[in-house]
Amino acid sequence: MDLGGTWRVAAATDSRRRTFHEFDHDDSGWATMPVPSHWAGDEAAGLAAEESVLYRHRFEGPSVAAWAREADSKLDGTRWWLRLEGLAQQGDVWLDGAYLGHTDGYFVPHELEVTEQLAARSEHLLAIEATCRRFGDPDNRTLLTGALQDPELCGVDDLIVGGVWRPVRLRATGPISIRHARAVCADVSVGGRGGTNARLELRVVLDVPGSGPVDLRTRVAGTERTHSHHAAAGENRVEWSVEIADPPLWWPHSLGEQQLCELELAAVAGAGAEVHDRRRFRIGFRSVSMRRWVLHVNGERLFVKGANLLPTRPLPGAATASEVADDIRAARNAGLDLVRPVAHIARPELYDAADELGVLVWQDLPIRGLMSRSVVDEARRQAREAVDLLGHRPSVAVWCAHDQPYSRARRPGRTPAVVRRQGPSWNRDVLDRRLGRVLDRCDGSRPVVSHTGVPPRAPLLDGTTSELWFGLHGGRAADAGPVLARVPAMARFVSAFGTPVADDQPDVVKTTIETLRRLKYRPTGGFLLHALADAGAATDAAAAGSGGGFGVLDGLRRPKPGWWALVEACRPLVVVADQLPESVRAGEVLNLAVHVVNDTRADVPGMQVQARVVGPDGAVIRQQRWGGTAGADDCVLVGWLSVVVPAVTRVGPLAVELTLTGPAGTDGQPEALATNRYTTVISWRAAGT
Repeated sequence: MDLGGTWRVAAATDSRRRTFHEFDHDDSGWATMPVPSHWAGDEAAGLAAEESVLYRHRFEGPSVAAWAREADSKLDGTRWWLRLEGLAQQGDVWLDGAYLGHTDGYFVPHELEVTEQLAARSEHLLAIEATCRRFGDPDNRTLLTGALQDPELCGVDDLIVGGVWRPVRLRATGPISIRHARAVCADVSVGGRGGTNARLELRVVLDVPGSGPVDLRTRVAGTERTHSHHAAAGENRVEWSVEIADPPLWWPHSLGEQQLCELELAAVAGAGAEVHDRRRFRIGFRSVSMRRWVLHVNGERLFVKGANLLPTRPLPGAATASEVADDIRAARNAGLDLVRPVAHIARPELYDAADELGVLVWQDLPIRGLMSRSVVDEARRQAREAVDLLGHRPSVAVWCAHDQPYSRARRPGRTPAVVRRQGPSWNRDVLDRRLGRVLDRCDGSRPVVSHTGVPPRAPLLDGTTSELWFGLHGGRAADAGPVLARVPAMARFVSAFGTPVADDQPDVVKTTIETLRRLKYRPTGGFLLHALADAGAATDAAAAGSGGGFGVLDGLRRPKPGWWALVEACRPLVVVADQLPESVRAGEVLNLAVHVVNDTRADVPGMQVQARVVGPDGAVIRQQRWGGTAGADDCVLVGWLSVVVPAVTRVGPLAVELTLTGPAGTDGQPEALATNRYTTVISWRAAGT
């Protein structure tokens, strides 16, 4: 039973708090607001600046017929639950004047029992006080909203994302209720004498009114299994596994098909084997692991090309379902394998699209920057809730506990940031380790990354992912190559790079991606561009389309200059050369290594690479050809292009043009597989003068 619609709302004051949950409280002067929504997004309500808002909603209880229909059985003792799919950030809930409980976590679904209240009368009053504080001190954060309220990511200062932003429903069960459920594809063994086998790890928390036997029935992929449990009265935590023979496999789009299955968990009890409660998941069978920062899916390694995702809109409930899913479609259209919702858990539509389109998800918890020590217990609970919510998703490939766990101090100090971050930190060394252990214990099937953006530290110098801002904070994007050659650990996995400067975007995107693809598996496992798209504005379409952010799409999802560079640089087959200097002089000798990167799963035999060096007047200064085979999923050195820069009478351009062709087709002409072009400027001065 859906309780959405028009609710009464008002700013929380001490006098209203005392009586707003009572039937006879006068709310005739209160504003109205649709639920689900955010109060900051409703200008008519005039509550955008409030940190705490009171909600009241009157409704008729379910009829006798609805009781039986919702319970989906003829069991005596039907129980009813109020389900809040999403309330930002905290809430206190009353029904008919009785306090039901407290909620915390904007993405966490909460269920509160309301059986007695619904049985006592036909007309009901649901009252909620929702609270969402302002962002506060960036170096002592107490909010677990991550990117949703971080001005650097959401693009809005002092944004309040509070509200009942997801549906509110009544749900009926039998006497035995499933309070929490988790399903994880723990392992897939592909091939071998025993064929393909998968193992599901399942966990439920049951609420049982009296002791006795309970059967937990599992149906998936044509397989039915039953796990028997002798329940005690009260809360029962039950864990078990199910083996599935020859399941249909789910693959990322660059490796295969995306086959999905419906999984049903049912709590069954009684002589008639009546179903008391059930949960349904859409699941995919696949295994994922990370070795030396290289992802392996079903045993196949994958060099992941990806992008960070900012909130579709600063108020997540304001985005339409198609807007959320369109970011996944855009990522796949750009040739990307991986997306990362930075420091937030996104709407369900994003994960639905990722499952269907075969796009992997690097999933952050909503934790960013320096967190207060007071958040540790709640952060651990929300980490468990995140696994319950997303553990069955085949697209979710990596858990990450914390984004950039260091100070956001605006004033640069005398000590470089990389040096300041070498010392011990409660966030990195205590909080992140605790959260990592929670994620690993709740879901041992996926790799867990404790934090991002932390440079290698003594004594192990292991570090974590790197952020390469070459071309943003001075210098050129081409400077990344020499730096990574000296410090290879910085290239293992890059979790952010890019620039908001429109004119510079194509060069930064192209140069950085080509540099990292040349280091494929040696040592680079993949990269994440920051970002795929700018955060859309909360209400102002003009602001959403201003295009001032890091995204290669603006807030309205229109291409910016970097979009086409991203598409070209992420093609499965590319031919690349060393980056040219910013300028060259007459007589200077250039020696450029030429590589072919093949991300497909098939060899490219009989390939031909042609390199042409074109001078300022359009004349071809040098031309060179190589032949050979580009192995499947490999990066091969084709050869070296050596050229002497010609003398010129004035400043002019020098271009290097590369063309990759395959064997001749039926018409006798070779198929063009990839092209590339690099330019620099020839100084009129000779080298050495």
